[in-house]
Amino acid sequence: MYLYATAVVPEGHRPADVRAELLRRFASWHDPIPALLERIGPATVLQHDLYDLAAPLPRLHHGRIAWLGDAAHAMTPNLGQGGCQAVEDAVVLAHLLDAGADVPAALAAYDAARRSRTDAIRVRSRRAGRIAALSRPLAVAVRDLAVRAAPATATRRALDDLFDGFTLPERTPRPGA
Repeated sequence: MYLYATAVVPEGHRPADVRAELLRRFASWHDPIPALLERIGPATVLQHDLYDLAAPLPRLHHGRIAWLGDAAHAMTPNLGQGGCQAVEDAVVLAHLLDAGADVPAALAAYDAARRSRTDAIRVRSRRAGRIAALSRPLAVAVRDLAVRAAPATATRRALDDLFDGFTLPERTPRPGA
């Protein structure tokens, strides 16, 4: 089983017993959340501070080196897209760097193909995290009401560009072709 939870705490904050802290924070949640947390082995709980890129990198490549995944566009886990975007990066790189490709041109095409999508998702994930972390009672009430009131079709449609927005770019012509 894999799960993650976030909490707004000072950087580097570590409770003495992370599992007990999870149980305290989520004890009032609906079934089966508390029961699942009870079954977690304390030694298996990992805790890490979350970081993302505050601004996009100036480029996703330099010379014959390309950055992908978190090295290129680290994002918070709020949309579950960090690993997905790394896979998309790899697919685009493989597509553009086929046998005999002009490597500098292919890497420039990779940058052009990935930059706007990954940056938009990075910003969107950060925004989702900020909304999820609201703590003022009125803001929390408005957020929760909006989530409950949103029709399921609208919620799914809002995610369409995440799941259906991937496209392969045109390949760079090979030198001499």
